[in-house]
Amino acid sequence: MDRKYLITIGRQIGSGGLETAHKLSEQLGIKMYDKELLYEVSKQSGICPELFVKNDEKSAKQRIFTFFGIGTSAQENDLLSADSSLNGATFFKMQSEVMRDIASKESCIFVGRCADYVLRDMPDCHHFYITADLEFRAKRIAASNGLSLAEAKRFIEQGDRKRADYYNYYTFKKWGDASSYDLCIDSSKIGVDNVVEIIKYYINTITK
Repeated sequence: MDRKYLITIGRQIGSGGLETAHKLSEQLGIKMYDKELLYEVSKQSGICPELFVKNDEKSAKQRIFTFFGIGTSAQENDLLSADSSLNGATFFKMQSEVMRDIASKESCIFVGRCADYVLRDMPDCHHFYITADLEFRAKRIAASNGLSLAEAKRFIEQGDRKRADYYNYYTFKKWGDASSYDLCIDSSKIGVDNVVEIIKYYINTITK
């Protein structure tokens, strides 16, 4: 396939969205950007990558708490004070500009980071959202992190809430709303490998 195309993947915690992206990257032979995007932003801005990692996907409210040192470590405060100009809006703008620059040059996959919104006007961009029922997700998280099911569920609920806060704040849309995506796929019904096959079939069909 010679035609350039872009894939964005939004996902609930534990649904296998990141695993899906990794497998698509390997099978389609294109780059995947998750945390990798933060290092690209760091490279282009000259700001240390640790600062971007600490600020990754936090809502405006969380950033305010972090800024005032509420619930943060001394190390986190030192990192934040290193560049006080890096507020939420600045970080999002920098990240979005780098994402669009990458997207203009190569076929690739972006995971999370409001990519469907940031790249909404880019040609040949296809948006997917991976969901799954709570029990399925809790079992996956518990197994991979050594947690009880109850702990895994609390982790999922808190993490999904943070992702929703971040997405809703910067896009003025609702996280997980089907209207933002080409396909919404339930991995608990068909498994991650079949999710990968469905996305590959869609991409191969659309980009002929």
